[in-house]
Amino acid sequence: MSGAVGALSVFIGAVSYGMPGVILSLATASGAKIESLIPTQFLFSFVLFFVLSEINRNKAGAFPTLDKLLVLATGIPIMCITYCFYNAVYYVGVPTSTLLMMQSAWMAPTLNALIKKKPLTRRDITSFIFIMAGVVTATGIFRGSLEVNSGGLLWGLGAGVSYSLLIVSSSNIANGVRVIDKAKILTFGAFIASLFLFNKNIDIAPMSQSSMWSVANAIFSSILPVLLYGFGMPKTNTSLAGMLVTIELPAAFLFSYALLSDSITTDQIAGCAIIIVSIAAPMVVSRFTKKLPGDYGAYRKNGVASHHDPH
Repeated sequence: MSGAVGALSVFIGAVSYGMPGVILSLATASGAKIESLIPTQFLFSFVLFFVLSEINRNKAGAFPTLDKLLVLATGIPIMCITYCFYNAVYYVGVPTSTLLMMQSAWMAPTLNALIKKKPLTRRDITSFIFIMAGVVTATGIFRGSLEVNSGGLLWGLGAGVSYSLLIVSSSNIANGVRVIDKAKILTFGAFIASLFLFNKNIDIAPMSQSSMWSVANAIFSSILPVLLYGFGMPKTNTSLAGMLVTIELPAAFLFSYALLSDSITTDQIAGCAIIIVSIAAPMVVSRFTKKLPGDYGAYRKNGVASHHDPH
């Protein structure tokens, strides 16, 4: 029973990741400024995680100062994810931006392999090639209808690189620390990074319409995923968890279609399907062989469990 509850938590957490792009689009349409959205989002997340952390303070374990500083620095890529994704959505829309950011599925394991000087397996490389093929398919290039905005492409890949840096750092730093304690420091680091990025243009008004959008984005991109993944991942089989997190892609497509009336092309649907299969297939194989494909399965589990996107 606990396994089913854990899997449901991971599933809901993945679905919630499909909302940030929609929220950012709606916020922009309502006149909200990114200079207000991002700092307020991370300030709200930090305050909430701080309160939750203090409520259960007696359960907190050791958190070395060096680890705290490293986790604090990891707030920079978290902030960059939201900033890059916001700009990508502006140029190419939610579906394509999400596809580009999901390139972290091959970027992160590759970066981890380089850091640990451990070669990728043939299965990993095959999976990564198909993931990239999925994005190429989504552009419509095979039907001669290539529509790619270079600015949106770079911002989307920037979000993917930032996401990859977050996953790698979250997987290798302060692994024995409670999720809430790490989230508290991470979001504080992201808030500090946003202060440097926007400098004098920051406008934090707690009761403004812009702040309401920031809170909504924080809930779906930071708070719910962190709490749901933190609860569900330890109770869910690694292979199943790896498959469930891919629900983020179709969820983003459906939300953008239903709430933004975005047109979803057959090329984008095909690209989305290729990416999902490319990520899930190794998990299915490992389910039957009882052996994970390289570090990828455990890597996705550890990275996502510690991560709160922030799109």
